[in-house]
Formats: sequence, structure tokens, C-alpha cells
Amino acid sequence: MSEIPCSFRLERVLRYLLKHQHQPTTHTECQCTHHHNPDWIFDADTWSQIETLRRLLCQRPALPRLPADILEDIDAVIAYRNSHNLFTLTRSITPNITIQARKPESSSVRVSCWKGDITTLTDVTAIVNAANSQLVGCFRPEHRCIDNVIHSAAGPRLRDACHDIIESQGYPEPVGSAKVTPGNLLPAEYILHTVGPQLHKKVKPQAHHQAQLASCYHSCLDEVENLPPLEDGRKVIVFCCISTGIFAFPSDMAAKIAVDTVLAWCAFHPDTSITDIIFDTFLDKDWALYRDILSNVQISSSQKNTTITINTPTPTVPQQISPKPHLSPSLLKARTWLNQATTLIITAGAGLSAATGLDYTSHALFATHFPAFLPKGLRRLYDVFGYTGWDSPAQKWGYYFTHIDMVRRWPESQCGVYHALRGLTSRFGDRWFARTSNGDGFFVKNGFDPARVATPQGGYRFLQCLAKCRPGAVVETGPLVDAAMPMIDPVSQVLMDESMIPKCEFCGGEMTLCVRGGGYFDEGPWREMERKWERFLEDQMSSANSGSVVILELGVGLNTPAVLRWPNEDLVSESESRQFRLIRVGMEASGCVPWELEEEDLAVGISGDIKAALDVLIS
Repeated sequence: MSEIPCSFRLERVLRYLLKHQHQPTTHTECQCTHHHNPDWIFDADTWSQIETLRRLLCQRPALPRLPADILEDIDAVIAYRNSHNLFTLTRSITPNITIQARKPESSSVRVSCWKGDITTLTDVTAIVNAANSQLVGCFRPEHRCIDNVIHSAAGPRLRDACHDIIESQGYPEPVGSAKVTPGNLLPAEYILHTVGPQLHKKVKPQAHHQAQLASCYHSCLDEVENLPPLEDGRKVIVFCCISTGIFAFPSDMAAKIAVDTVLAWCAFHPDTSITDIIFDTFLDKDWALYRDILSNVQISSSQKNTTITINTPTPTVPQQISPKPHLSPSLLKARTWLNQATTLIITAGAGLSAATGLDYTSHALFATHFPAFLPKGLRRLYDVFGYTGWDSPAQKWGYYFTHIDMVRRWPESQCGVYHALRGLTSRFGDRWFARTSNGDGFFVKNGFDPARVATPQGGYRFLQCLAKCRPGAVVETGPLVDAAMPMIDPVSQVLMDESMIPKCEFCGGEMTLCVRGGGYFDEGPWREMERKWERFLEDQMSSANSGSVVILELGVGLNTPAVLRWPNEDLVSESESRQFRLIRVGMEASGCVPWELEEEDLAVGISGDIKAALDVLIS
């Protein structure tokens, strides 16, 4: 009997869950957001179906139990989805410190901090879940809490196991304790569920709260001590940031308690079987906290029986760390396709810019470069798209000039992904082309031949007449920005000389960025490159050419799928010669291809950090 395609299993599971979906129970306060007629989902893309499955499973209680055949399908679907993740080997993570007991033949414990998705670490004994007192996970699909992340990746058998624990003991899990379950569909062998203290925002933790948090770390370490080691003899525990986030424990105090507790535990357990302790963070600020604390650890009087070695200081930004990814089948297939290709097409969306640090969703980036606009409720670069609440044109252009200048001055040291891609194109001679929806101009800035880079969505290089009063009503932004920046107030970030507000030289009307955002967009400056792209594509599709064409799609999500994403899928599915292959790399939807295309061996998705994936693909 042939293997059942996961695309078929996914549809079968969705039909069952939609038919038997449960109303939210009183303790979850969930709201189902599906259409009254749910059949729309079966015509949707794979990513939308996966997300619908995640939401349905998140809201579903442990009882009644799922039928065995449906549970088997769900396991297969989630395992297949997980297999597209970019996994990181824990043994490739450089420890920040090494703890050695001053006792003959005692083993050392390596302690590290790492930033990323805790469910994508491999060769792990146990990961820690910051659970609620019922242990059965979060029932709110919109919450991106660690509880939801772990339960989603592990599958519904995890909720069943947690439910059985609570039912067996007959009471909620106490704060500061820990329970062990299998890892199910995770790379980790086990999951440790611990309930941390829950505070209200802006409430300072009291001594008993701090003791409860320390107890969480003690309990988890005690439990791991009793678990079997990995095949290579190591025993690895990975902690999340317990009680921070929606539990409102201050991150700086929580990180200090976590490190101090781990050091004290190791000092009192010189014969521990644990070999590696990893503090996993999701936010840059938390990673920086752990890095700084571990770089400045001090041995207390109670820890004189241990020595601590501080290893090479970690870089100041986590993007500079490159632990070795696990070579999954998806990565290996993609690398093989690239090595065998005769022609390369690079298509790039916002995710590629984010891989350089220019992340349009980042609150920290916006606060650093545009602090004066925070009182207006603006928090991300994306928030400014279509924004009309400016106090004056001078304020508006103070923002836009500052934005363009920030992009122009973006440091090349952060653009390693572009340097890697440029090296990749050198393998193909003149048989490559790049097409991007990004307006930042980073391809050309980083040495790509401008005659081979198309930007159908426009770019920051030009301003245009908002009224599009005539063809060619555009102007280069560079000289305008150079002149305006000295006239922008450093505190208010308002343009102080209103004569520098751009006006159309033909009609005297308002100017705007020459970036697609509505019917006003002037395609004129970009049309010739689009024609070159079309001629290049026609040449690759002609019968006179032979060989395979790989489309390397990077960071292209669902904001404007008709520009790059859907045309790429059409190329691989509609080509009569079947010479096109699609490699889609990025986070979440940006790393997901239609599973039907994968099953036809026409596409492969890789979900994870673009830089880390390119390090493997181009090696």
C-alpha cells in the first residue's frame, strides 16, 4: 500500500475537526473565527490550512479523545510540518560558561544562551514548558506563548498526557514544581512542565515570588537528573524564560534568578549527570540579558567547590551566531537542486530585509530610530504604511526622510545574506536574475548587477508625483535627503525648513515614495527592468534552453502574494518541461510551499532563519 500523501491527510483531519469542533469552555474564553461555511479552507493555500488546524487543536479540550485514525493522521501532518523546520544541533552551540566541580573525576556542565524556537533544537533530553496550573496548555490560538508553541509542535497527545497527570493527582499543579511528559512529535525526548509565579503588570515580585521562580529551576533540574542520557552520553536541558511574558515577572530579575539558581544547583550536585544547560530566549532583549549575566558570573561563598570558566564572549547581536543546523531532508534536497541547477532566479520579500536586521515588524528597531513618533501610537515600520495622522507635512517628511536615510546608511556588516547570495550567482555566469518586492535597494547596494535586479513594487530611490500628473514626474531621493537631514530636529524629528518639503516640479502637487500602494503608483522608472525580467523568463522557458531552473524564494510571505509567491508557484506547476524547481525559505508562511507541489517533487519549503539556511544551502 502506498504512503498516504500528507496533503490528503491534512484535508481529512480538517473535515473531521470542523465537523466536530467544540465550543470554547468557560475557562478558555476562546472565540472561534472560522467562517459559518468552513468549506472555504479546502480551496485555501497549505499555510492557511495548517494555521486552521493549529487553531482547532488549540481550542479542543482533551476530552472526548480523538479517534485513533484521526489522531494518526494528525501525527503524520504535524510531523511533516515540523520536518520543514530549520533544526539546530545543541552540540553546535558554543557554551558561555563551563562549570567544573573541584572533585576528582567530576564532569563539567556547559551553560549557554541561545535565541530561537525551543521546539527546533535537536539532540535534547528535555525542554522546559512554562505551563499553567492545569498543565493542558493554552486554549487561545492568538496567544504566541511558549505553552502554545510547544503544544502545537508536540501534537494533541501532549494535551492528553497532561490531562491524565492532573486527573490522576486530583489537584492543580503547584507553583514551583515540575512534571515530565514524553516529547511526542518534538525532537526533545521529554518535556518538563513547570508552573511559575504569576504577577500583575508593574507589580514588583516579593521574596516568595522569587523563591517560587527559583523552585521551578530546582524542580526541573531534579527531574532531568532522573532521565536517561542521549545516545552520545550527554544530558541536555533547555530552559525557556519561565514566568516572563504574560506572567509578568520582570525579565531582568527572572534571568538573574535563573542563572543564580542553576549555578547554586550545580555547586550542590557535583556528581550531576547533566552535561548541558541552555537558556533559550525568543526576544533579543532577553538574549542580551542572559549573555551579559553569564559573561559576568561571580562564584558565591556557597559555590567555592566549583570553578567557572567564561568562554569566548558571545557577539553583541544573536544574528552573528551560527550554530550548525541539522541537515534535514528538506535542506539536503534544496542543496542538491541548487548544485544541479543551470539557471538561478532569486526572488525576495520583506523577510530577506529582516534577515539583515531591517525588520519592519520590530518594535525595538522603530523605537531606536523613530522615538519621536511613539506618542502617535506608531510602533513598527509597517504601521506607517497608509498612515494619515500626521500633525503637519513637516512632521510627515521628517519621518520619511529619516526612514530613507536609515535605509541608505544600513551597515554592510549586517548584510551577510546578500554577500552569500552574490557569491551564489557567480556559479551561474549570466544565467541568473533577481526580483524583489523590497524597496530598500539592498541588492544593488551590495554589489549585484543592477541590470539583473527587477523591483516591480518600486523603491525608495525615487519620489513621484502623488497625482501622477504626467509620465516622468519623478525625482531622485538622494539629493533631497542629503539636503533635508541637517534640517530635521533631533528630538521632534520634524523637518524644520518647510521649503524642503518635496513638491512636483510640473504641477506643484504633493510627492510620495515611488512604491506601489495604490493607483497613484508610477511604474515608469521600473518598467524597463520588468521587461528585462520578462525576456529572461521567456528565454528560460523556450525549448532552445535545457537544464533546470531553481527559484530561490526568500522571505516572501502573504502580504502581496500576487507579486512573487503565486507567480513562482505557477512557474513550477505549469511548466510543460517541468524544468523549474522552487525552494522557499523563511519564517512561518514564508517557508511553506503547497504540499501538493512537494509531493510532485517540484518544490520544497524550509521554515527558519534565512541566514542559517543559506549557510547550509550555499556551502
